[in-house]
Amino acid sequence: MHTLWHKVRADLWVSKSRSLLAVISIAAGVFCVGTLFGMIDLQLGKMDAAHRQSAPSHINLMLRTDADLKLLMAIESLPGVAGVDTLTQLTVQFRRPGEAEWHLATLIVRPDYANQRFDKTALHKGEWPARDHLAIENLSATFAGLGIGDAIEFQTAGGNKTLPVTGVLRHPFVKPPKFGGQVHFFTDMATAASFVVPAHSFRQLLVRVKEPYSAEAARAVATNIRALLGDNGIAVNATLLQDPEKHWGRPFLAGVNQVLQIMALAALALASVLIMNTVSAHITQQTDQIGVMKALGGSSLTIAMLYLSETGLLALLAILLAAPLALLAAYYSSCHLLGLFNIACGGFDFSPRAVLYMLLGGLLVPLLAALGPVWRGAAMTVRVAIASYGLGADFGYSRFDRIIEWLGERLLPTLQAAALGNLFRRKARLLLTQGVLIIAGLTFLVLSSLMASLNLTLDNEMARSRFSVRLGFVQDQPEQKVSDIVRSLPATRSLEFWQRMPMELSKNGAALRQQGSLGAQLLALPAASTLYQPLIEAGRWLQTEDAGQHVLVLSADTAVLNGIQVGDSLDMAMGPVKQSWRVVGIYRWLAGSNFTVEPVYAPLETLRDITRRKDAASFVLLDAAVADLAEETDYLRQLKQAFQDHAMQLDVYTTQSKWQQRQFARNQFNPVLGTLLGLACMIAAVGGIGLSGVLAINVLQRTREIGVLRAIGAPSGAVFRLFLLEGMLHGIMAWSLSVPLAYLAAEPVARQLGKTMLGMALDFAFDLKAVFYWLGIVLVLAFLASYWPAMKATRLTVRDSLGH
Repeated sequence: MHTLWHKVRADLWVSKSRSLLAVISIAAGVFCVGTLFGMIDLQLGKMDAAHRQSAPSHINLMLRTDADLKLLMAIESLPGVAGVDTLTQLTVQFRRPGEAEWHLATLIVRPDYANQRFDKTALHKGEWPARDHLAIENLSATFAGLGIGDAIEFQTAGGNKTLPVTGVLRHPFVKPPKFGGQVHFFTDMATAASFVVPAHSFRQLLVRVKEPYSAEAARAVATNIRALLGDNGIAVNATLLQDPEKHWGRPFLAGVNQVLQIMALAALALASVLIMNTVSAHITQQTDQIGVMKALGGSSLTIAMLYLSETGLLALLAILLAAPLALLAAYYSSCHLLGLFNIACGGFDFSPRAVLYMLLGGLLVPLLAALGPVWRGAAMTVRVAIASYGLGADFGYSRFDRIIEWLGERLLPTLQAAALGNLFRRKARLLLTQGVLIIAGLTFLVLSSLMASLNLTLDNEMARSRFSVRLGFVQDQPEQKVSDIVRSLPATRSLEFWQRMPMELSKNGAALRQQGSLGAQLLALPAASTLYQPLIEAGRWLQTEDAGQHVLVLSADTAVLNGIQVGDSLDMAMGPVKQSWRVVGIYRWLAGSNFTVEPVYAPLETLRDITRRKDAASFVLLDAAVADLAEETDYLRQLKQAFQDHAMQLDVYTTQSKWQQRQFARNQFNPVLGTLLGLACMIAAVGGIGLSGVLAINVLQRTREIGVLRAIGAPSGAVFRLFLLEGMLHGIMAWSLSVPLAYLAAEPVARQLGKTMLGMALDFAFDLKAVFYWLGIVLVLAFLASYWPAMKATRLTVRDSLGH
């Protein structure tokens, strides 16, 4: 065994370049597995832990008006209620002292920051809010460039008031500003009086139900609470139900994580291709040595263990190289994504599962890849092994080979024809190498098409949204007054008024389940609306003749959840009024967030007949002469200032501009696309390493052939071009095969990721420009991978080659 160990060490050391390529290839696969599985586990684990630490409410009700704290006793006495907490959120306008422009923000007021019960806000640094002092939310501080010591000027009922920032808080349920979230400030009840927040009141109710928690129980309790509030004249704008064990951001990552896991395992499997090629070539070269060992009494098992030991040592070296880097990459990558969800990363941590997968995958996959060629070599007889020159190939015996030769002879110069033949000389090795390059190309093209599909989807949504800006009001406003203000801006071309109304939908006495996590809300718009029409999946959109009719258009997700079809009748309750409405259309919506109020569209004329409110507007949609994001931002700024001048308060959550929403939707994809693109680069690197290794092995196996070429007068340049052309042909073949495969794979991937992240299937677009980008990339990759083996071939002398 001591002698065999010397042979293992000698084999690895003599072929240092081959050993290094094998180690790097395995390390790349191990790195992908460790990074991605580690990142996924850390993300989800820390997200759920932070969620539980915040003592999440089971039910979160956003009220339309202020409610008196005296109602809490009645709410707590309802069946199934375990506890309640309150807060108030309102829209405010702020600016730094000296600034001319006002900005919209959300001000959160809690009765007692030291005794929060649910949805707890954590003190990040500084102090809790106190009288005439406020705190800013952590993400908002980073986004707005504000912090402790800054003085913020607010508009209040008694005039402008400047308050100092003395603390930074972490809020568990804040939408990242890059995704369209707003700046959040915090204050206490004493300071809130300046913003006309009544004492002993609340505008948001946080409720926990009795154990054990279930979504059905929470939904039933929420229904009872809404009924109680309704009896007291308080409408509920939105209702959020949340699982106390799972973070609200999980759905954003769920579908993407599945793709990442599959790709990570694929990267490890592809890395084993080089091991298979390397070991196969090594066995071929050492067949005479195998014959000698068998002649001296070595068993097939002993010889197989010898070469498997070499593979195992390479795998161990690769794990030692990749594992620390993978754990660090997983930690810092997860910290970056956790920061988007406002979760503190904490000290260094790692996933035990990722370590286990790296050890098992890094050892087992290479050993399994090597097992086939090792056993074939070890099972050879003494006669066959000693008689072999180690030059075997499988080219020239089939009809396909003869066709390749015929095409080369007639269509190509001698050098190119030889390179084409060499490409197909070892078909098994060709297939394995092509597999790596094809998957790299497939990944690149699918990701490019995913981005193109996202852009197309957003463009189509913008085309359906023929307005530039939607302004939402904290309280319904008179149409004429709003019209006078918006028409005073020269860019305004047309406008349309909408009204919202809290309501409850039921079918056959059972409340409907909604896809939107904040529940559903009636959006009433003119039956002859010209500024917006969603993507209709079944039935039709509202028409002029629907004015005054009890018809509605429902989202496809809710329709599927409740088994609703076009033509079905639903019961809609708006306060004490309960009427039957008919579903005339089902639409597909671009949710863009897990926290969404799901629209139910109905004719404005019908709602006004019911409510008798003829001149009240919750929203105004504006079509304006704006051509890009910059012009739109300037137009929105003018609108905010105009309404500010008329003391009409805009709602920070429902005031949106079209170009800006498009940018926010794209921002949601960027972190995920960046991760996928990084993985694609890793797979491409594995492909390049594999191709370089294959060509290096070809040089070794064709050493005597190179000597013959040099002996008959072939110059170094011709030998160099021969191997370089072979590598380039590998790249061209992989490109030509990856394009049609990518076209077939891109559409289902785009649709699935669109459903996961935006709540709807993306409109598919295949990125034709990416096809040519990848051609350039793969040719550069093939050139770089071929250069070193080709140069090595030119350095072989005739004497060394023929004596090999």
